[in-house]
This record gives sequence, C-alpha cells and structure tokens, in this order.
Amino acid sequence: MRRVQVVIPIGEAEPDLGLCLQSLAKHMECHCPVYLIGNAAAEDACETLQTCALDVKHARSFSDAWTAGNDLLLVDPRTEVTQGFLEEMSAVLHLHERHAVVTPRTNSAPCFALAQVSEAYDVWLNAHAKLLRYQIVPAAGCFCMLIKSEIIERFGFFDGSLSSYHDQAHDFICRINRCGYSALLANRAFVFYREPAFAREYVRSVELTRRYPEFDRRIADYHRFQVDPLETFATLGAPHRPRVLYDLSHLLSQYSGTSDFALHLLREIAPLTSEYDLYVGANERQAFFLPELQGYRFFDETAGPPMVFDLVYKPCHMFRWQEFARLTRLAPRVAFTLLDMIAVRCDYIGNASAQILVRKSVELADLVFSISEFSRSDFAAFYSMDAQMQVIHLSSHVRLQNGTNPRGEYVLIMGNSLAHKGVSEAVSELKGEWPITVLGGEDKQSHANVRWLTSGKLSRRAMYELLAGARVLVYPSHYEGFGLPAVDALALGKPVIALDTAVNREISKNTGDRNLRLVSSPKELREAARRAWLESPYPANPTPRRWLDTGKDYVSAFSKLLAKDIDVDKLRQRWDTVRLAETAVLG
Repeated sequence: MRRVQVVIPIGEAEPDLGLCLQSLAKHMECHCPVYLIGNAAAEDACETLQTCALDVKHARSFSDAWTAGNDLLLVDPRTEVTQGFLEEMSAVLHLHERHAVVTPRTNSAPCFALAQVSEAYDVWLNAHAKLLRYQIVPAAGCFCMLIKSEIIERFGFFDGSLSSYHDQAHDFICRINRCGYSALLANRAFVFYREPAFAREYVRSVELTRRYPEFDRRIADYHRFQVDPLETFATLGAPHRPRVLYDLSHLLSQYSGTSDFALHLLREIAPLTSEYDLYVGANERQAFFLPELQGYRFFDETAGPPMVFDLVYKPCHMFRWQEFARLTRLAPRVAFTLLDMIAVRCDYIGNASAQILVRKSVELADLVFSISEFSRSDFAAFYSMDAQMQVIHLSSHVRLQNGTNPRGEYVLIMGNSLAHKGVSEAVSELKGEWPITVLGGEDKQSHANVRWLTSGKLSRRAMYELLAGARVLVYPSHYEGFGLPAVDALALGKPVIALDTAVNREISKNTGDRNLRLVSSPKELREAARRAWLESPYPANPTPRRWLDTGKDYVSAFSKLLAKDIDVDKLRQRWDTVRLAETAVLG
C-alpha cells in the first residue's frame, strides 16, 4: 500500500477527537503521520494527544500537512474508523489511473449510508460482501476521503474561496471530473460518523452551482439510475419477518377473468400466510372491488418512508413497462402469473412494446407461474425459447346445492366484445331456437329471444346466478389461457360447449368431466347445443379442484422462493432494464 498522510481539520472544540484518534491507532495497520489542521486549538490538541499511539502533528494548511508522493486521507474528527478501512480504500483507489478519490461506507450522510437507521453497521455487515467492490459516485464524503497523490500534484487542494467545507470538497470533485477523474465509493470499507445537525441542513452555494451546472443533475441521476439495487434492499438482510406484496394495482373497476382469478387467489392465500406479512397493493380506481377487499392490510405508497418487500407478486402478466418498473423497485424478488398470450399474438390488441415486455419480464422474474400448460407452451412457441414456468391450474369456487342444480331456462353465451371471444359468431349460429342470454359482445342486429348483458359491471354474485340459471353454457372463445366460466359451469353440472382447442382439451383432461363437449367449428354449435338442451347432463364431478388447492400451491412456491438467497444477477438485470428504458425516454 502506498504511504498515506492523515489530515484532520478541527475547530475550536472537538469533543470526539480523542475517539477518532483512538480508532485510527487501533485500525490503521500502517504507521501514518496524523496532522491536525486549524488554529491554536489544533496546536493545543496536539500537545495533549502526544501520548497516544500515533504520530500527531500540527499544521496550518493542507499544503503544510502533505508531502508529494503520499496519498492524503482527510478525516472528520467526528469519525471512528473500523478494521481494514484504509487498506480497502487504498486498494480501490489504485485499481485504475482514473480513480482519484475514495470514500468509505458509513452510518450517516447521503449517498454513503446503506441505510439511515441505527443498525446501519449491522446492515452493512450483512450486505457488503454482495455489493460491488466499488462504484462511481458524483461526490465524495467530507467525513472521510482518500485522495491520490498525483491528483493533488496536478490539481492542488481545495478552493478556500468557497466558505463551506462541503462546497470546497464538491468543487474539488467537479473540477477533477471535468478532466475525466472519478470519485468512488468503497463498499467494503466502513467508518462511523456522528453527523452534526448543520451538515444535515447543508445547502449548496449559488457559486458552486454557477461553476458546475452539471452537479445537481449528476446527484439526481446517481440516485435514480446508478445506485446498486442491493443497496435499496440492504435492510432486508437483517433479521425480520418477511413481507410479501400482493399487487392489484393493474385491476380496472370491472369484472373480468383477470379480476376473478386475482380475487379468488387472494382470498385463499391470505389465511395461509402465517410465515410472512401479506400486504395488498391497490389504488383509487378499484372502488368496484372494495367490498371484496375489506379486512386486508393495504400498502400505502404515499405514506411515510418507502417500504420495501421481500417478494412482490402480481396475479397477471405485465401490460405496461411502468408496471414492471414498479415491481422491480418494490422488492428484490419478483413473481407473476402469465395468464395468456392474447395481447402478444393478436395484433389488433398488442404491439411490439408488449411483445418485448412479456418476454423480458418472463426472463427476468424470479418466479413465473402459468395458469395452463397451454399458456406455458404458447409462450415458448411464440418466442422460440424455453419457458421456466410453474403451471398451477385454476379452480372452481362454486358448489352444487344438495348435489343437484336446476337445469335452467336459457342458453348462456359468455365472452366480451373482443374478436377472439367469438360471441357474435355464436349468436348468429344459435339464434331463433332457444332463449339466449349473451354476456358481452355487441347487439349490432336485434334478434328475437336474445337478451344482451354488458360484461364487466356485474358483481361476482350476479355472475354466479347467471351461470346457475343457465341450461347450457356456450363458451365460443377461439383463444383463452384457461377458461374459468367453463370450469365453474362444469362444477354446477352444466353442459358446456366450447371449441376444440389445446386449452379446452387440457381442461377436459384435468376435470375428467364428460359435460364438456368440444366442437371443431362455430358451425357445429347449433347441433351440439340442441343435444345438450335435450339430454340430461352427466353427474358433476363430486370433488373438483378447489381454489384452496390453488392457494396452497402458490403459498408453497412463495415460501420456497423466500427461503432462497436473492438472485443478485437477476436483480441487477431487472434494474438495468428499467433504467435503460427510463433513460431512453429522457433522451
């Protein structure tokens, strides 16, 4: 290690100076001269401290305290150093020519503390080995900074015309940075710092901003784009009860298969989460679902300091990059469920951005679920890549009353107005023979004996009553990830007519229910419906898969993920992807 000279600037009275020097004597393995810089108080301090195990001297200025060829360690008297701090700082400083100034981690001071908590040192002990050895920072910490000798020889010392010591240090860093030299943060070196109140209230001078208009931007950019994500989640390394966020921020205030799945699953997993605290993320748009969200612990993103979670789970795939960014910043572990590939395959719904987002989110998530083997294989086929997903099938929430269900009075066609749902085709094929109730679609041409209901605004209770009152369910969708209405109708003992697709064959195999009747074309719907209307249905499966079964599968998967160490590489890749997208927008 290159020879180092230590400089401690002191004022009229420094009650912590003795502790600072004791820590230097204990933890500085090399014999380094220590200079106290200041007025008569510094000279008096030197006389009283001659008995300590350090070579303590008095100097009037930086230039008096420094000898060419020696690196300069600038230390605040309110600092206490720890074992190996100087050796690590020096090693990082001399890794490259352009490394000019190094600051260690601390328990205080912006940019340099892993956590602004009393247990900051314990947080650092748990996290420092996983952090990058160093990172480039836009400023250096005045409490402790090691300056390379060549930098002092080329650029001189601090500019004394600036009244604030902080401004002088910032000016020095900005001045050398304009010539391509960098300040660094040594993540594996630590010192304690008793930050004075005036330092926390520090405001940069107008003169500093005038000289270096890039400085404020660099500070903001560092905090937004360059902090190691492990630093954001460092406090999770301390012993604590794990926190899991069940994110519902994507739900619109209307009924859909997406909301049905999310709310059923939440209801079942909440009582099973005894090993961790479960929070629900929602927003003001979801008043439609508030009656079903009573009693849960909500995550309020606007209240107090930002909360971080051990795991964030979204019961849906990503539709917007902002959703991916939000989950990335809330937890070091991200999981979600891929419902289907409709918004990717169907060009009238999706776009290139959606295609990239679905692929990247699957690649970068810690755990991805799929609601069917079909959806998993659909992803793999579309992107021509292996899909590491855990398939957990959905379930039914309905039960037969007294083992039977009335046959019902109408043919129910379920879907919505989107083209792939096939509702309009089904109405055209089936009109005129039975009373028909249509959920979804558009009544472009009135038909006798056809009742149209608007999808989305019915409650889940009303949806159940609609199914229970039907004699036959026609589910004409060309493209689904699973098909909850079909499974619920089968659980009620209703005949279900659907197209012969891979996902419907998967449902047939899993349920073993002969009431699911598959047709190869919408043109076969009428004949199939006629037989289903006239014939008695087969007995319903007395033990269908329940949502409790699905909930147990999810909770088991969450527990296994929480038991693993954070996947640091994947975490950093997620953050890099989010930051790249955000910086691209900024131009």
